[in-house]
Amino acid sequence: MIKAFVCDMDGTFLRSDHSYDAELFKKVMTLLEKQNKHFIVASGNQWRQIRSFFEGVEDMISIVGENGAVILHHDRVIHSMHFDPVVCQDVLKSLKQLNPIYLCSGVNHSYVLNHYPQPLKEHIALYARNIQYVDDYIVGDDPILKIAIICEKEKTQSIMNHLQTQFPMVEVHSSGLGSIDVNPLGVNKGVGLKRLLQEMNLSLDECMAFGDGGNDVSMLEIVKEPRIMGNAPDWMAQYGQIVPSNEQQGALNTIYKELLKYE
Repeated sequence: MIKAFVCDMDGTFLRSDHSYDAELFKKVMTLLEKQNKHFIVASGNQWRQIRSFFEGVEDMISIVGENGAVILHHDRVIHSMHFDPVVCQDVLKSLKQLNPIYLCSGVNHSYVLNHYPQPLKEHIALYARNIQYVDDYIVGDDPILKIAIICEKEKTQSIMNHLQTQFPMVEVHSSGLGSIDVNPLGVNKGVGLKRLLQEMNLSLDECMAFGDGGNDVSMLEIVKEPRIMGNAPDWMAQYGQIVPSNEQQGALNTIYKELLKYE
């Protein structure tokens, strides 16, 4: 029996305008509570930003944030993993030469370069909270959990190849549409989900997971019931059963139908 439903956010749970079917979600949460089952968000986004989407039920949702660098259960951080400061600074120096748009997610703040144009800052603010604007990235007292890169879609693979070749001590994944996530080695959604499930006394055989991008693969390939969004790239079809797109609220509808089986 499936006891935990795991959703990526962007391109999976959320529509393209960052909305979701609130009425349907309320029905899902009511059934989850009644059946003693769980809703888990596994996202590359900052955990504070994730929680902002679920006002009123935040404490009922567990989070694998920053691709697994931060794990929350019952409103409590149970695990976090950050970059070695020297490694992080070296990656940032390399990115400065490549010159894509990038930002750092720390334990306490997100760091964005001050010279970025205002429309870009406003776009970044959709994905981050507690932003501090800086003239340069200098790794200091706030440990860095993830570096997020925004680039032209056609440059994604070349930047990923560069980072993977130069820095074998980091994890590099595409989160889709010209976005790249860089985490410490050993940090990904699959590892983070395993750590959370241990805390919850659940197994991977009791999980259904939904995703649409490369950074979802590590969890999709280990759960019993992987589901791929209809809007995902064609190559992801190998990792699970296809469900309707995020615009059609495929994840929420699939969860709701699964829960109704036990009513």
